[in-house]
Amino acid sequence: MSGRALNWYLQRITGMALLILLILHFWVEHFTASVRTGGLTFENVQQRFFHNPWFVTVDVLFLIVALYHGLNGVRNIIFDLGRLTQGFKVGVTLILFFIGLTIAYWGIGAFYANPHLKPDTAKVAAQPVQSEAQVAAAR
Repeated sequence: MSGRALNWYLQRITGMALLILLILHFWVEHFTASVRTGGLTFENVQQRFFHNPWFVTVDVLFLIVALYHGLNGVRNIIFDLGRLTQGFKVGVTLILFFIGLTIAYWGIGAFYANPHLKPDTAKVAAQPVQSEAQVAAAR
């Protein structure tokens, strides 16, 4: 199979994957029980990160598939402009590849390296432990 045919198939496959991932993303963001009862808040999103790795998996896959689909589409548009030299095509492909790697690195880093999305163990450790009598008295 030629490179052009592979890109053609991957463009269609990623288009279908984007539709599925978009539906999953909207379901998680707008229709889960925690959102319906408590609204879409940072705390709800943070809890999903800690209790359900599928949330992060869906969004990281969404990012990667969308990047490939979008950058491959830009590449196809540039290639459709006319007769281009092989060197120009290779240059465009490499530039778009490195743009995609950079954006993927930043995007994935936003999920895994963001200190605001990690459990704050210092807060938990600093909270005093209350006895059952103290909890009952507080009611």
